[in-house]
Amino acid sequence: MNKKNLGFMEILFKRLNIQSFNQFVLVMIVFAVTGSLSLIVTFEFMDSVGINPVNTSPYLFWPIRIIFLFFVYQILLLLVAIPFGQLKYFWNFEKKILSRLGVRLNSDH
Repeated sequence: MNKKNLGFMEILFKRLNIQSFNQFVLVMIVFAVTGSLSLIVTFEFMDSVGINPVNTSPYLFWPIRIIFLFFVYQILLLLVAIPFGQLKYFWNFEKKILSRLGVRLNSDH
């Protein structure tokens, strides 16, 4: 099928490797919940260990926060995907991200 004949949703489904509209909705919910939750967890953790913009230089605070947020997001993405039944989808997503960072996983689970 020619790309010009595909609609926006078909292109999006193919690009994201999504099989149905229901799966698309679940994947978007997982992304939304994970994004919000990772910000909350990062804020609370950094505040509890005393790293905040009031007592930490912005040149130190923001890189630490962004790096920590990245790792928290990756872990929470898998945890949030479990109750929505999308662990397999997001595990494949994580493997792709990790491979781009140079981490190779030999497991096909």
